[in-house]
Order: sequence, then structure tokens, then C-alpha cells
Amino acid sequence: MEAPRITVFAYSEGKFEERRIKALKEALEFKSYSVVWINIDGIAYLDELKELFDFHDSSIKAILRSKSRARMSLLEDYLFLLLHQLYEIKGGLKKEGVAIFLKDNFVITLQERPGDVFNSIREAIRKGEGLFREKGASYLVFALLDAIIENYVPILEKISSQMEEVESRILKNGDKEILHRIHGIRRRILFIRRTIFPLLEVFRKLQLEGGRFFDEDTRGYLEELHSHVMEVLDIIESQRDMANGLVEIYYSTLSMRINDIMRILTVVSTIFIPLTFITGVYGMNFRHMPELGWRYGYPAALFVMLMIAFGMLYYFKRKGWI
Repeated sequence: MEAPRITVFAYSEGKFEERRIKALKEALEFKSYSVVWINIDGIAYLDELKELFDFHDSSIKAILRSKSRARMSLLEDYLFLLLHQLYEIKGGLKKEGVAIFLKDNFVITLQERPGDVFNSIREAIRKGEGLFREKGASYLVFALLDAIIENYVPILEKISSQMEEVESRILKNGDKEILHRIHGIRRRILFIRRTIFPLLEVFRKLQLEGGRFFDEDTRGYLEELHSHVMEVLDIIESQRDMANGLVEIYYSTLSMRINDIMRILTVVSTIFIPLTFITGVYGMNFRHMPELGWRYGYPAALFVMLMIAFGMLYYFKRKGWI
């Protein structure tokens, strides 16, 4: 497993510095910048964080609990947020905890492993794009939260594409493999919903109580976070309805195929009823049955049976039964 690493992004309106550091205390050298973003890849340096920034034990313990729900804590002099980012693995989805601290001009992020959804933010800071260098640390926190939520959208779009493909396959050839795939999609949708639903409460509380940690011109973005989560949840709900609809389409299609098979079997059985009657009568072999001694009795019986079969087929066709 790769060793934890610390990267510092320090910037003000006219300057920017990015550096990989070995010890957390080196980050304090950048405190003269307007914003100092400390990103830690790996759940590490927790004791140093607690000592250097005076973080509360409850925040540190929440990071260590792997199954913690998304949460927010408003402490006396810092803001703590714990969220989850999603990424795709073979056969499904996995969530990874992301912890965010905001204290003065320091923003500290911790994640379980390297690789996250913040690369677009890093590039914007490096190139001086957007409002990052003009605004303070609270705007960076907003951007990080928004990036986590935005990452759900392409995953949901991919699930939508999969459902469209599955629907086409159901209409062409619905087999048990399709049903398993539908259930797999439903599980992924529910997994995403369980992951993102707690964010509603987190952002509502952040909007109502966390305003003191955000600059006046950044507070307006907090409502946008809550709205963004609502939009994603609306997509999830519509996808869940669509997945349930796929199950109904599957069973409806299966029922229609069974009905088609039963209709064909019924037609075949109906045709053979009079034919079986004729063969049954002549199979009795009574001595004084006149047709048994007739030279053309056998081909005549076959001809009659053939005409009955074709006549019934024609009748069924006229009625639209086949």
C-alpha cells in the first residue's frame, strides 16, 4: 500500500505555491497566504492534526470509523465535515470517506487512498482560473463539497444508459440474465441513494448554523449545495422508478411470450382433436366397417384429415388467433 502523502496548495490573489511536504508542521510555513489547502492521501497524521490545529477527539474518531454516516460538526473555532465520494469498481460501486476541516485560512482534506474528484479544482487554482484566488478558504470548501456531489452525476448517467440498453434487450429477448442485471442496477441506485441522502441534513444544518465559518459573499452558495443534492436525489428517484418499471416490463414480456406459446400449443391441440377422432374410429377395426375394404379408403382418410387441418388453420387465421 502506498505511503500517506501530504500536498499543500497555498494561494493568494497574486501568488500561488504547490509543494509536497514530509511533515505536517511544515504546512504552517504557508500561513501568510490567504488560503492554505492541505490534502492528505491516506488516513494518517491524525495525532499531528489534533496537536497542531487543536481538533476535538470526536472529529478524529469519526474519521476512523469506516462506516460513519455523512456528518457535520460546528466546533468553537473550526468546521468539520465527513462525506463520501463514490467510484466504480468491477461489478459495482464503492464509497470512500472524505474528511474536510475548515479553520481560519486552513482547509484540510483527508481521504482513504490517492485519487479523488478534486483534480478540476487543483487545475483551476494552478492556472488562476475561476474565483479561487479572489475568495477565501470558505469558497474552497464550497467547491470541494460541490465537486463531491457533481461526481454522482456521471455515475447516474452511466446507470441510465445501462437501463436503456437493458430495456432494449428485454424487448428483444428477455432471459434470466437480464433480470439479474436489472437487480444489480437497482442495488447500485439504492447504494447511491443511501450514500447521498444524509447530505440533505448536513447541508441544511450547514446553511442554518454554519454561516459564521463562511465569508459573506460565499454564504449564498450554501443554498446551492442543498439544491444540488436535491437535484441528484430527483435523478435517483426517477431512475429507481425506471428500474422498477424494467422489472414490470420483463415480467410483462415474459407473460406475453408464454401466452404466445400457449396459443400455438392450443391451436395445434385443437387441430389434432378431429384428426384423433377419425384415426380413433378407424382404429377400432370392426369387421363390417365398409371403408376398411375400400381400395381408396386410406388415401381418402388422409385427404379428409389434411383438409380438416388446413380448413381449421384458415379459420383461425381469419379470426386473428394466429
